[in-house]
Amino acid sequence: MNHIVNYTIPCQPHPLTEFLRFGADWERFYFESDQSPLAIAGLGITAQILRTDSNRFASLSQDLREFFQRVTLLNDSDDTPLPILLGGGSFFAEMKPGEWDSFPQAALVLPRYALIRANGRYYFSVNLALTETETIASASQRACNEAEAILARFESAILPTPSIPDEITTNETSRVIWQNTLRQSVEMIHQGQLKKVVMARPVQVNGNRSIDVPSLLESLGESCPSCFRFLFEFSPTTTFAGATPERLVSVSGAKFTTAAIAGSIRRGDFPAEDDALARRLIESQKDQSEHSFVKNEIRARLENLVASLHIDLAPRLLRLPNIQHLWTHIEGRLHPNQSVLDLVAALHPTPAVGGVPTETALQLIHQLEGFERGWYAGPVGWVDADGNGDFVVAIRSGLFRGNTATLFGGAGIVADSDPDEEWEETGLKIRFLLNATRSQTELV
Repeated sequence: MNHIVNYTIPCQPHPLTEFLRFGADWERFYFESDQSPLAIAGLGITAQILRTDSNRFASLSQDLREFFQRVTLLNDSDDTPLPILLGGGSFFAEMKPGEWDSFPQAALVLPRYALIRANGRYYFSVNLALTETETIASASQRACNEAEAILARFESAILPTPSIPDEITTNETSRVIWQNTLRQSVEMIHQGQLKKVVMARPVQVNGNRSIDVPSLLESLGESCPSCFRFLFEFSPTTTFAGATPERLVSVSGAKFTTAAIAGSIRRGDFPAEDDALARRLIESQKDQSEHSFVKNEIRARLENLVASLHIDLAPRLLRLPNIQHLWTHIEGRLHPNQSVLDLVAALHPTPAVGGVPTETALQLIHQLEGFERGWYAGPVGWVDADGNGDFVVAIRSGLFRGNTATLFGGAGIVADSDPDEEWEETGLKIRFLLNATRSQTELV
């Protein structure tokens, strides 16, 4: 990899989704949430780290240290964010050929241009790779010139009205086939082969015009600002995006934060019904059991890896626009010289998207689920030069191509799962994204 210069300057506030729309001809990358200390929208690729091995996230963590040794900060200060890589990977270590062909098994990307919000302030960042004969001084001038030119173009741009479908049709998985899959899963649980498995299903969406994904993310940000919105686009023709409630792990200095989220029920149409449904969720033995599997597995994976670990005794309610979950806060402190990617490697896949025991559940998903997950339910997020970062579980998500999309929804299957209820739960999760797709016309 060639040497890279990073040039970062303060800039005026702008919606990050507008920067994505401005950069429609580049590869695009994005991460934003009210819960995260940093938000970023990136355009183009200056450098990337790719991994295909089964321990791909641990390998990325090792690569991280060497990567940033090749990056020179041209205007380093305590107020300026460090260079940031966006990245993630597939749910399984390998992906079948098909609609995910432009996505690597695991990648970290340094965008050429980035609009960053950190600690309430906005910054514009340019990352340039030196040519073979170029000096850092000349690259510095080139970066400065590009920053001025791109910012001026962006701030003066009149973005076209988003192309938004006003007619949408859907094509669902066969309910009978999917429920038979669930019955086979429950039978294996009763036989003692596993305790929990997460089965997902896709819904195909077709619109009469292209779906503007940045506008979709803007709509999701308005309806659920605490959700983690993300977009990854290694080719301008295929975009993976969504708004997940589930943080995999966040690292700031020596402190890390994660959570167990499992057990779900819909929201009520009025306050009394909403509270009654919440009580039903809290009192549900099935949902409490599913939640305990996730919480206990996270504890088992982390307790020998970190310096300290604290887990709340009882789950609380996480209330989202159309669904509520059981949620347990988990935090602790890291050993020295660990990055967020070390914990990503330890935690993925959590029982919230895989199962217990992990390997048996993954084999069953491979055998019965019937579609390629790709990056669905994989880890996505960002990491900086100090190893700080924020990664989430890429659920409530879809793969978008022009006027079509594949939306995904999953449900945790345990011994007393009911196929009809699990079908409704996956539908509820898919509708979160589908309804936002349908409501984009409100943004015009």
